Amino acid sequence: MAAYFLHSAMHPLEYLTIPLFCVVFSLLNPVMGYFFGGLRESVTPWEWRNLMTSSLHSFIVGVLCCISVCILDDPFEDRIETRFLPLVACGYLMHDLLDIAFYADRPLPNARKWVIIHHLAVLSTAPAVAYGFGGLGTTCLTVETNSLGVHIRKFLKLKHFKKNHIASIVNSAVILVTCLLFRFIVPVAALKEALSRSDHIALPSYLYYEYFFLFLVVFGIGIRFFYVIVTRDLLTITRKQSLKVETNGVVSNGIVTNGSVTVANNNSNGVLHYKAQ
Repeated sequence: MAAYFLHSAMHPLEYLTIPLFCVVFSLLNPVMGYFFGGLRESVTPWEWRNLMTSSLHSFIVGVLCCISVCILDDPFEDRIETRFLPLVACGYLMHDLLDIAFYADRPLPNARKWVIIHHLAVLSTAPAVAYGFGGLGTTCLTVETNSLGVHIRKFLKLKHFKKNHIASIVNSAVILVTCLLFRFIVPVAALKEALSRSDHIALPSYLYYEYFFLFLVVFGIGIRFFYVIVTRDLLTITRKQSLKVETNGVVSNGIVTNGSVTVANNNSNGVLHYKAQ
């Protein structure tokens, strides 16, 4: 433990950031449950508070990390600015784990179990920030922009937006693009950069194994998000549009009196033709 603090690149006060923001998000959690009250009737009170707090975290951390990556000359460089946001994110993850452990609705759905695995995997790599990889953490946290899109998708569903609504289609497209960019391309580039700088940064070997495990978890979640968006959103819209009804004639009280109706459905074995007599 003494060696850990000896080689740490962090100021001792920076270690207080994680518990501090764990408390901050815990205090914000009940307050966030009162926002947009008209929507919270569709979910349980705990789920609504959790969704709102998670959305706030994704917005703040995701946007600030993207700005940092864009404006910094070297986003992978370790400095107090690049260490701050990963520590804030760790504080939120610690809050969310405690919130799930003590207050979540039971039984836990499978999606919530994936959240627990993700949080534990991220927190296990937190010591790397102290060893000089704060820039790596900030770069990887751009993935929160993808998480924000997933939260917006949930809000649109609660607001009863149809999947073929322009807002839903645009959001699904944004989720796919940010998923490919921030859950696949950026983590690989960040890991490559970390390995290239490992010669002059004393990072314990076990942290590389934990990073590898974290990337597997991130990839797994990314694949799941990609599959859900493609199969449940975009392909659903395509299937609905493949059902075409063409009429030719005069329709009176729902009955074709002069003409024909053709229904073509790609999901059926053929085409149904009806000729009015």
